[in-house]
Amino acid sequence: MRLVITSDCHGMLDRVQLPAGDMLIIAGDVFRNHSGKADIDASFQLNDLASFDEYCAELPFKKILLIAGNHDWVFQIYKPAHTSLKHIIYLEDSGVEIAGIKFYGSPHQPWFFDWAFNEPRGGAALRHYWSLIPDDTDVLITHGPPLGILDQPFGRGEHAGCELLLKRVEEVNPRVHCFGHIHGSYGKRQIGGTLFLNASLCNEAYQPVNAPHVVDL
Repeated sequence: MRLVITSDCHGMLDRVQLPAGDMLIIAGDVFRNHSGKADIDASFQLNDLASFDEYCAELPFKKILLIAGNHDWVFQIYKPAHTSLKHIIYLEDSGVEIAGIKFYGSPHQPWFFDWAFNEPRGGAALRHYWSLIPDDTDVLITHGPPLGILDQPFGRGEHAGCELLLKRVEEVNPRVHCFGHIHGSYGKRQIGGTLFLNASLCNEAYQPVNAPHVVDL
């Protein structure tokens, strides 16, 4: 199975030439923000859902998996919104098995400004959410990175990843762990049996310049 993996599109996925593959994975921040206010942005994004779903229906992939990111207020404020998606499999602390490969997705991250799906760093909520990741997960999709792995804004300086997520990933040892959130650390890294992918489409200037990753499983 060929996976095409991207993240942090911020409303600009249609500006990118997507590689051919069997499945498209979008690791959050798929929608634009219009105002900087959660309720207003959620309303705009709710209106964008149907058109994005129809856009995805025209893409040449057998399956499309999506998780929310910290900019995707619609999925936090309008909890049932994802049920309207007809051509996309939405994962939120949930998983799906496709062709014998087990995928699991979660949108949470340590507190990052005042965006969606924030939880206190090192707290019980993140510990709980990461405990839900099944031990037999093949492909883990989170919005934020684990601590110390492709998690530095502008590719340098302070690490923004989650230490509790890192611990759980080391326990689960998935074949692939893909994420975004920290635009400046786009790239890939193989550590042991896990291929880590920061798949941010946009750079720190919110320009859609990074190619989607392609992975064959």
